[in-house]
Amino acid sequence: MSFRDAIARGFTLIEMAIVLVVIGIVLSGGLLAISPVINTSKANETNARLDQIEQALLLYAMRYSCLPCPADGSLGTVAGLAEGDAPLTYTQDCADDGGAGGDCNVVAEGVVPWGTLGLSQQEATDGWGNLISYVVSTTLIDGNTLERTGGSPPTYPAGNLQVNDANPAGTTAITTIAAYVLISHGRDGAGALTPAGSTIQQSEAANVVQTDNSLKVCNNANPCRQDNGKEIKDATYFDDIVRWRAAPIIVQLCGASACGNPA
Repeated sequence: MSFRDAIARGFTLIEMAIVLVVIGIVLSGGLLAISPVINTSKANETNARLDQIEQALLLYAMRYSCLPCPADGSLGTVAGLAEGDAPLTYTQDCADDGGAGGDCNVVAEGVVPWGTLGLSQQEATDGWGNLISYVVSTTLIDGNTLERTGGSPPTYPAGNLQVNDANPAGTTAITTIAAYVLISHGRDGAGALTPAGSTIQQSEAANVVQTDNSLKVCNNANPCRQDNGKEIKDATYFDDIVRWRAAPIIVQLCGASACGNPA
């Protein structure tokens, strides 16, 4: 019997079931093979955007000798957030506060202030479509606080944010003087703010390391966490992508005639 004749006579229910099972196996195998590739692509996209954000923060520091406050990611689509510069309190950044001091709070709603930095909202989101969290040291948000002073040797400013490794049983501090911390909450998005202003809840309630990052305070009691290479679905699962810089590095990268550096 030819294939044409078989088609003309039609498949039996058993034959159709077998065909559907085979198609399902092929498709599921293909999806499993593609999934890691897609995830790697999204991670690469996230790292590229983090590079861009860090460059924008550096340019901001060069211009104002301080760091901007976070935008309030919980505001969603209300007026102001479309520009990424809706403040957490009554001012947005060190360029506006007149040196009054203490004008922005480090809270869980803090995200990259894309409008203040001259970026688009998309450039302040990660590869998974969530807003990138931004925690800033409160010692560096006033005008001229991000500057070197003195002669030889010069004195450099210091941040006060702490980042530990992602080992839940460990207390190893990678840094205790970060000027800022940027957090992409990874593939599962646990603790991230969506562009609509809602928080993605964590599925692993016992996951200490991702809980710390979802708090976004980066202090001694609740340090932010950086990758230890684990991505296993249990209480130590970790897929966040974290960046930070210390204030002296930022000042040095500012170059001559900026951030207090001599010409």
